[in-house]
Amino acid sequence: MTQFSVGPFQRVAPGVFVAVAEPASVNIGLIVGESGAVVIDTGSSPAQGAEIRAAAQAVAGVPLTAVVVTHAHYDHIFGLAGFAGITSFGHEALPEALSGEVVAAAAAELGLAVSELAAPEQLFSLARVIDLGGRRVEVLHFGPGHTDSDVVAYVPDADLIFAGDLLESAGPPSFGTDSHIKDWPAALDGVLGLVGEHTVLVPGHGLAMDRIAAFEQRAAIAGFYAEVSDLVARGVVAEAAYEAAQWAFDEETVRAALPLLYAQLAEAGVTPKRQLPLLGS
Repeated sequence: MTQFSVGPFQRVAPGVFVAVAEPASVNIGLIVGESGAVVIDTGSSPAQGAEIRAAAQAVAGVPLTAVVVTHAHYDHIFGLAGFAGITSFGHEALPEALSGEVVAAAAAELGLAVSELAAPEQLFSLARVIDLGGRRVEVLHFGPGHTDSDVVAYVPDADLIFAGDLLESAGPPSFGTDSHIKDWPAALDGVLGLVGEHTVLVPGHGLAMDRIAAFEQRAAIAGFYAEVSDLVARGVVAEAAYEAAQWAFDEETVRAALPLLYAQLAEAGVTPKRQLPLLGS
């Protein structure tokens, strides 16, 4: 049986806190203003969402006025139903993602019915600003990357960004069937455009990152896409790709992601070409 828990909220900047929700070790954000507070991501079940809500309210000292979901994966959105009555925000692609088979399978694995889940009330395509009284939070979509619904929460006065799973420090980036690997670096370019020397980036999982770590991860994702594209251009099939190159990520991550990227390239009409022998050879 899945065990759900929520750790204490730890201060990472003035009026900004992070807690870790298990079993997915997902970072939950809390941003506090003078008259309101917003929670970033909601955990893996409605009951866990309610627990996060109560813990955040105890820390905030002001009413919880908003909740933001960074993307459609279970550990970030399945707890949203626990925030009923609080204005919720997310990208416009979220409702469709919640109706898919992947979400239904994830819910079943956790012992949940899809009917128990909730989608955000306030949907947007590019940006929303949340006023907390003396502090604003900018919720921004820079295009598809980890998923097509990724958003980040930027707190300008704290010089801090909640990046969702566009960035990871607990391990390598998570490449899934709903990832847009080609476009992911461009989405990160949008995030990095907000980043200064002292900006704190809170990833979806793991400890906070600085701009150097974020730039390095962006480069690694771009390099992975470029390497696979080169292999395809040279006629290397997916089954032989791992042994044909040097990789920035661990073997398990690369072997799992290679078929995904080969499939995405094939959808774009890019497939390995059979190399014919030279005449007379």
